[in-house]
Amino acid sequence: MAKLENNKIQSPLMNDGNGQLFHAAGADFKVTGSHIEAVEETNDLFKTLVAAKNLFTINEKGISLYYDWNNKVSVSKIEEGSLENFDKINVLNEKLAYLNESAKKLRLAGDKSEALTVANQEIKTTTKEINETKKSAITVQFTYVKESNTFHAGNIEIALGGLRLSESLFSAAYIKYEDKALMETFQIAAENFDTYTVLDFVNETKKDQITVISMKAENNAFIYKVNEDTKISKFSKLLADAAITFVAEETGVDVTSLYSELLESLKERRDAKNNSISLFKEMLSFLHDQKGRLAEADRNLPDIKAANNLLKTEITRIEEDLTGIQNEDLLNIEDGYVAANLKVESDGMPEGQSLKVDALEYTNAGKNDILTVFVNDEPARIEKFKIVLDAQDTF
Repeated sequence: MAKLENNKIQSPLMNDGNGQLFHAAGADFKVTGSHIEAVEETNDLFKTLVAAKNLFTINEKGISLYYDWNNKVSVSKIEEGSLENFDKINVLNEKLAYLNESAKKLRLAGDKSEALTVANQEIKTTTKEINETKKSAITVQFTYVKESNTFHAGNIEIALGGLRLSESLFSAAYIKYEDKALMETFQIAAENFDTYTVLDFVNETKKDQITVISMKAENNAFIYKVNEDTKISKFSKLLADAAITFVAEETGVDVTSLYSELLESLKERRDAKNNSISLFKEMLSFLHDQKGRLAEADRNLPDIKAANNLLKTEITRIEEDLTGIQNEDLLNIEDGYVAANLKVESDGMPEGQSLKVDALEYTNAGKNDILTVFVNDEPARIEKFKIVLDAQDTF
């Protein structure tokens, strides 16, 4: 099995009510405390920031975009020397502007000396060099530098002067009118740069057309699987070990590192439960053995009769304790879960079946929404209207 390596997801993480929105594998999610849910509707700003992530290169230093200066179109690949050509043509244009200004001053002064001749020759040579450079590939790299909070076109810092970035670049003939919207998105992403983060609670794994997003929120594990060809997707809440098994079966990748803390907590609780069950079974075995030996003695003797009654009482008590531990859920109120029961039969489960339901998910869900519940520590999907909370459990 392959181990997971650096498959973290970068996304805008934006506050939304009591939770935060994030994006992964083409879908939007909201994390609120110990709960994660898939969401259909977000907001315009979040949508813009998600789009920017797909349009531009965003890292800890800032944002960048390659743009074909000749054809006025954004590009993902550039030709060798094309970035240098943009810097070169800017230098040549500055030189040409200086030469034209110098020649103008000489002509106005009536100076027909060799200086004017040299200036005119330099103008001719520089113009030719500009035209030759324009025939080559020219790429401008637009950048936003986080450290200085500045925008650049190649080596040139863009002074906005109260204008939007798109207006400044269009006025300088760097972009075509139709790409003003693109550069507006670029500026919005820069203005909200601090929302972009690498999600340390999310991992992405892929195999062929299948993408699986593994997520955790406090003590809960969530899985989102999508088929990139058919676009069929499924969102589930699982126990940590079940989530690890699911990802391994779907993609062959080991995501144990993501859920290590959850696994440790779950393992401790399972071990404690299993140890208690083993201890009570040993005690019962011993007491039944002693009861069997007493059966061979004279039960009419007062001591034997008292001992036999004591053994019966202890056996009954321990059997009740054992049943209680065997039925004890690993998920409790500290994990955000409360006890519930089925109102009606559902998917083979009888009316009155004991469940554990996420308190936050239950509170936020609509009547007909389907919830992920746990039955004997195994997940199941049941409509909310079929569930009734245990009156003794509060949240």
